[in-house]
Amino acid sequence: MAMTLITPAAAAAAFAATTFDYLIAGGGTAGLTLAARLSENPVVTVGVIEAGVDRSDDPKVLIPGLATSMWGDGDYDWGFETVGQTNGRVVAHPRGKVLGGSSAINLNLWTHASRRDIDDWGLLGNEGWSWADLSPYYIRSENYTPPPPDIAEAEAINFIDPACHGEGGPVQNKFPPFYSDFYTAWSPTFANLNLSVDGDHRCGLGLGGATTLASFNANNSRSYAGNTYYALAKNRPNLKVLTNALVTKINFHPRKDSAGKLRAKGLSFKASDNQTSSARATREVILSAGAFQSPQLLELSGVGSPTILNRHNIPILHANPAVGENLQDHLLVPLSFAARPGIPTLESFRNTTLFAETLALYTRNRTGPFAAQTPTAHLSYAQLLAALPPDQRLPLPPRPPTPHSVIPGSQGAAQQHELTLSKLYSTTEAAGQIITLPGGSDPSAPNNASGFLTSPLREGNYFTLLGVLERPFSRGSVHIKSPAAEEKPLIDFQYLSHPLDVLVMSTTVLFLQQLARTRPLSDRLLEGGGVPQPGFPPPFLNRTNVGEFVRASYGSEFHPLGTCAMAPFNNNKNSFAANDSDISGLGGGGVVDSKFKVHGTANVRVVDASVAPLMVRGNLQTLVYALAERGAEFIREERERGWVEGRI
Repeated sequence: MAMTLITPAAAAAAFAATTFDYLIAGGGTAGLTLAARLSENPVVTVGVIEAGVDRSDDPKVLIPGLATSMWGDGDYDWGFETVGQTNGRVVAHPRGKVLGGSSAINLNLWTHASRRDIDDWGLLGNEGWSWADLSPYYIRSENYTPPPPDIAEAEAINFIDPACHGEGGPVQNKFPPFYSDFYTAWSPTFANLNLSVDGDHRCGLGLGGATTLASFNANNSRSYAGNTYYALAKNRPNLKVLTNALVTKINFHPRKDSAGKLRAKGLSFKASDNQTSSARATREVILSAGAFQSPQLLELSGVGSPTILNRHNIPILHANPAVGENLQDHLLVPLSFAARPGIPTLESFRNTTLFAETLALYTRNRTGPFAAQTPTAHLSYAQLLAALPPDQRLPLPPRPPTPHSVIPGSQGAAQQHELTLSKLYSTTEAAGQIITLPGGSDPSAPNNASGFLTSPLREGNYFTLLGVLERPFSRGSVHIKSPAAEEKPLIDFQYLSHPLDVLVMSTTVLFLQQLARTRPLSDRLLEGGGVPQPGFPPPFLNRTNVGEFVRASYGSEFHPLGTCAMAPFNNNKNSFAANDSDISGLGGGGVVDSKFKVHGTANVRVVDASVAPLMVRGNLQTLVYALAERGAEFIREERERGWVEGRI
């Protein structure tokens, strides 16, 4: 009898009694993609252990406009936050604690990395990695629906290249059915700045302001890993999913194999009764716990920096100072303005009757503000600068020559820096992303993710432009705080620790101010964008004071990656960290190889955003789906080779 979803704590024993071919830690975006693809082969058994539960029928998950109501709620969100950052700011980081992970609680933006982003991963020594190599897996995950003619015409959706999009993948995406007064002004405003979009992001190209695809089903509900990949696979007898269970460590065989590598035999976990159990895997253990918890699990299992492991009395099974290093994120700064009276904003929902009517409109017709999305723009530094008055411009410093030691295939900090610098000076690569919020914000509350994107004021209607740092130079880390898996790790992004990050964000924020004064967007704002939301600096930011504002107002777009970076393993000083006694730098070479296998192990992989060695343009969910699709293929290929070679 098939048992596809096991939620009661009592089912932990049944799960532990089963021997699987593949065990996956984490039933999130990547984990469910892997589980669905691997279990397509009926002779392969797959087990998934997930700390959250299945909420695929939950209105908070399914209604796009209710996404932020899940942030900070322990039933949906892990509730991570950073240690103190620049100016002492503690920044909240919502991560999905449900089946489907963060694809269940994100804002549904369906954007994509640039070609150079993925090509650069190959230049870091990762064989077989380029845009051309990864693009088919984007297509495999996607089911794109073209817009109806009226929306295509009204929103100038002429930049889509259908040849770049998938039509048969599990995750649905489409253009939203509802466009606010602010949204309808977006593309014309960028056209007036000569910044109309010039390509389809899905093709790895395109800068400018544009209408944005959303991960919506045909009925304008959320399309995410839980109701796509998992829904397709959950009734298979060879797939078992244990929810309400926390993975605590990888279990390894006591002796290394003949190649001197660790071999995993399963995972330990705690179910809701807090009893520790173990599940067994005969082929592979796969970590898909995300950029915070995948490195945490490696360290708890004895794979990591000796300095960290010794500090917590964890036996060192494989020393690798790169584990948990190289942490990167899309930093974000809001700039909020008073909206013209009569234009609906999120503040309009202070009227509870209007809120109920709007929710009823969505329930009845699947349209209205609860089916809305934000537009986006991706702009190069040159474009941001050119849009500003000459006296507001902050030019980049002269570009230094490429260090002699930086060569393709070097996976160290110098190579990372050079690749990031090259994109900053490029006229075809985005330095900043611009998104919107049809309401006010509260930059004094970075440790409250939903509060940060909500006006704290009892009166007035507002509109927020959000500037995002697309490719940060600052690098941070995530490491265990104790030997207990239940204790959240120490998360330190080192936000704005690199001066170029401050410079790019300063110019991006000055651009936001200029954008608000440009018609037709300015027509929707009080005094043409000249009135800030109370609490924001009156009357104008300038190149003298904008840096101080950035340091005092930043938050996050919640896109952590890089902590199990894909790169060749090495122990020398030309690595992602200076050395093992100084782990505050950028990691010690790579954590996983070019097929996601953890260095020093024979059968442990990491498949999630943590393997990305460099930050990419845009929102991360499309990247994670593509990485998981490719990871599943790596695993299948290795199994098939084993059959051919007689090892299975």
